Amino acid sequence: MEKWLRRVKKFFSLSFSDKMLLLNAFFVVASVRLALKLLSFSRFKNAYASAIATNDQVDVRDEAIKQTVWAIESVSHTLSAVCLPQALALKYMLRKDKATEIIIGVRKNGIFEAHAWVKKNGKILIGDSPATNQQPLDFQPLWTWQ
Repeated sequence: MEKWLRRVKKFFSLSFSDKMLLLNAFFVVASVRLALKLLSFSRFKNAYASAIATNDQVDVRDEAIKQTVWAIESVSHTLSAVCLPQALALKYMLRKDKATEIIIGVRKNGIFEAHAWVKKNGKILIGDSPATNQQPLDFQPLWTWQ
């Protein structure tokens, strides 16, 4: 209970724009997780492609990207969202920045593992987490989604 109370207090101490960003990230991550659970991957892929489709192109500033990553990582703990929903949510929230790409990779190190991350111009934006000990460089890229 105290943990939730601290989170609520912290949320209300944030600026209005940070609150809106967190709420948006919460909605996007939750929607992605739900869609991944309810839809076949083929249907999800088609729906997601439609959702991120836009003719607008913007080079999103690094500071805005960092804030968006912060928001997604912050709400992901509450939603138990792992790398794939996080990567899909970030790509959606940065959909006007055509330089971002989702990469899904695999490795077999005793057991088969998969990992997802987002890159922009060669720089990893999300999915390079020392906490999970899953460094994207250890994974063989299997699929890239731009």
